[in-house]
Amino acid sequence: MQRKTGVGCPPTSVEEPLGREPEGDETMTTKVGLPVRVGVAVAAAVGIALLILVPGLEPAQAASPAGKGAVVVQVVNRSPVGNMLASSTGASLYIHPSGPCTGSCLSVWPELVMPAGKTKPKGAQCLTTVSTAGGLQVSYHNQALFTFTGDSGSSVNGNGVGGFKAAKINKNCP
Repeated sequence: MQRKTGVGCPPTSVEEPLGREPEGDETMTTKVGLPVRVGVAVAAAVGIALLILVPGLEPAQAASPAGKGAVVVQVVNRSPVGNMLASSTGASLYIHPSGPCTGSCLSVWPELVMPAGKTKPKGAQCLTTVSTAGGLQVSYHNQALFTFTGDSGSSVNGNGVGGFKAAKINKNCP
């Protein structure tokens, strides 16, 4: 008995399997004569299992390497600034539009860096990273993010100090 195993595939016999591992686009038949494309069935099963077992997982997330993203910022509302970014621990975040912060500047304005092994910042739109000596520094609208050592709790004491400004929310990503 001959069975066509797929579009563009040569017929194979149900009683006489290929006798070797299929190559390329070849198919093999199972004992019940159903075609199985090598590799595709396994990949499909893994993808479906991820989507079923992980609630809220989008297909694009399922295809990306696991564990590369980390929530490093949150949107907060702080007086007198309004909606702005804070670190995941609640520290107010700042940008320095007038230029880089290096050397002794970093002792007062520490960079917001990604945790070890993480590369994709999460928590707000428009986040990216820039490689620095301190690690992968998180950026918002392509502006590096910093904390201020003069802040405590939910204060925004660094706004306007030394050219630094609070990282206000702007939903239009470049």
